[in-house]
Amino acid sequence: MCYARAQPNRMPASRKNIVSCFLFAWFCAATIGPIGDHYHVATGVTEYFTDFGPIWFGNSPLWFVLLVTGLMAPLAVFQGLLGVSKRRAADVVVFSSPVVVLAAYLLTSFYPWREGGSLEAIMVVIAVVTYRALDRTRFGLVVGAVVAIGASMFEWMLVQAHVFRYLPESDEMFGVAPWLLPLYFTASVAVGAVGRRWLGGRDA
Repeated sequence: MCYARAQPNRMPASRKNIVSCFLFAWFCAATIGPIGDHYHVATGVTEYFTDFGPIWFGNSPLWFVLLVTGLMAPLAVFQGLLGVSKRRAADVVVFSSPVVVLAAYLLTSFYPWREGGSLEAIMVVIAVVTYRALDRTRFGLVVGAVVAIGASMFEWMLVQAHVFRYLPESDEMFGVAPWLLPLYFTASVAVGAVGRRWLGGRDA
């Protein structure tokens, strides 16, 4: 005999909560993005060819921050409004997940052995563990995959337009880094978890 599991009613998110969620995700992206980008340039992972607009932090230009925040902040709200989690993680885990993204981002700068695939393997493990800890839904999996592929393709287009490049040892995937896919996936899962918790998303 099968018993249907009752689902808790989900209160509609208020406009104030949506705005505050957007701003929190924007702040996280505006902090994490330029720090990671700066150290990519400083450690020889990437190099900018096009120098236009003001610098936001270190070697990271303002337009890069606008791109990152323009993706991650709406993504947090989108997943917060539509997503359903199968994993009830503690608040401290959910709201510290952006720190995991920053750590993964910095790992791609300071990991000493960029050849051989070990960095990519570590990044995949981080992505899987983050997904298992915070999400475990098909929706989150699909959104994360779309974000990972779409954002990596956009970076590839910027490389082809000679805006910047990935230097040797980090350009093995058609001119961009293979670890971009798990990095963007991890970021998608993290902001999705924050958005669901902030906007009162329910568990499956």
